[in-house]
Amino acid sequence: MSSKISDRCLIAMLAALMLPTAVYADDIDAEARIRELEKQMQAMSQELIAVQQQLAQSKEAKLEEKGKSQGAPVYAAFKDGITFEDGSGNWKLAINGRVQADYRNFSPDVDAADTFSLRRARLGGTLTFYKDYLARVEGEYSGGSTTLTYGYIDVNKFKAAKFRLGQFKPYYGLERAMSTNFTDFQERSMADALLGSTYDRGVMVFGTPLPGFNYSVAYVNGSGTVDENNAKSDGKDLTVRATLNVAELQNWKEAVVHFGGFYADGNEGSRRLANFVPTGLTEARGAQFFNTTCGAAACGAITANAFKDNISRSRAGYETALAYGPIKLQGEYINTRFEGPGYNRDIDAWYASAMWNVTGESFASMYKEGVFGRLKPKHDYKSGVDGWGALQVGVRYSKFDASDFKKSPLNAAGTGVLLNTVPIPTTADGLLVATNKADAWTLGANWILQPNFRLVANWVHTSYETPITVRVNGKDMMIDDENALTMRAQFDF
Repeated sequence: MSSKISDRCLIAMLAALMLPTAVYADDIDAEARIRELEKQMQAMSQELIAVQQQLAQSKEAKLEEKGKSQGAPVYAAFKDGITFEDGSGNWKLAINGRVQADYRNFSPDVDAADTFSLRRARLGGTLTFYKDYLARVEGEYSGGSTTLTYGYIDVNKFKAAKFRLGQFKPYYGLERAMSTNFTDFQERSMADALLGSTYDRGVMVFGTPLPGFNYSVAYVNGSGTVDENNAKSDGKDLTVRATLNVAELQNWKEAVVHFGGFYADGNEGSRRLANFVPTGLTEARGAQFFNTTCGAAACGAITANAFKDNISRSRAGYETALAYGPIKLQGEYINTRFEGPGYNRDIDAWYASAMWNVTGESFASMYKEGVFGRLKPKHDYKSGVDGWGALQVGVRYSKFDASDFKKSPLNAAGTGVLLNTVPIPTTADGLLVATNKADAWTLGANWILQPNFRLVANWVHTSYETPITVRVNGKDMMIDDENALTMRAQFDF
């Protein structure tokens, strides 16, 4: 009995000893839980403050953007030009421009010739929207005032039949169709003078219905960039051009075998004489050696033989370009015919050229849709990089023949003025005498440091069939030929 009581006492004593320890442990756990809860409440408080700040910023942003349209991000890039593109692909804006700074030196030093000049200075933009529609506007600033070069809208829904409306460049021949940024030589050949104005207003259908085959059909005013409302003559010009690259049909990757031709016809009046009748200018833009008109003050009643209303002008040309790797041969023949009361006259011109990309770039990589475009060097010229850009060298021969125009009885050597009109008097020193034929040799070199920057140097020798009159040091002088050194620094984008 006593044993049981003692056991119970022992258990009670142990419990009494352990009770403070258990209470103390419970107190410690409670304090830890309280501290944990405090930490959680502080974290929740910080999160609530962050949420409140975000809500406030969102509310402020919405207030600022109220009334503004929202769209996809806009991306900017530079690839042959400055472009801005909507992330959704709905629109793309390309900013384009060019600066061509020229130097020209002539022998003899013709008074009217330039020394330093700004040949072209252009800035424009092209907006493509919904992939199938395009609008382009470009201005020319080199002449001291702004003139419009391009101003048109394209509908490109079908690759085989695209539509262009507005002011644009009708496609007449290979050299004219190429951009002046990428021509082989500093200036186009003398044959280009037979084509008339570079830009015109109207509508054009063009496209690539088959691989390697390109065409264009244009219906334009025929008066260049000037709108004419004279009801006396409202004729329009119809132009057609077609080209075929056999190499593309045969899948010859390194080659271009290009053949093509164009025809243009229109019935125009004398009001369009300025852009209608060609005047012969040397390829170096020096002396004017041919003219079909005679001023009323100088010729009086003889102007009855000059171009009048109801003149029919037709133009036709053939073109070819054969290239393999870095070598290219190119040539064109162009004929312009004038038909009117009592006369039917032709002017012919042609050229042939050879080009070599010394640094090995392929001409096939530059060819697209019937024309040659930008040359991209294998190794750009950059500071600290082993690269010198691309080098091109070439030679061109061109011929201008207006012998179908009759000689003046007052000038047995021949004159460019129409029918029997006399040469135009200039000063007491002599007469302004033109010629009916000329030819030219051009040697050229192009250093393309980067795709958008090039330096050009040309030497041009022009020979006249008969001597012409030019102004040298303020006096008239008869010359048989002209030598010119021309250079250009060009940046385009």
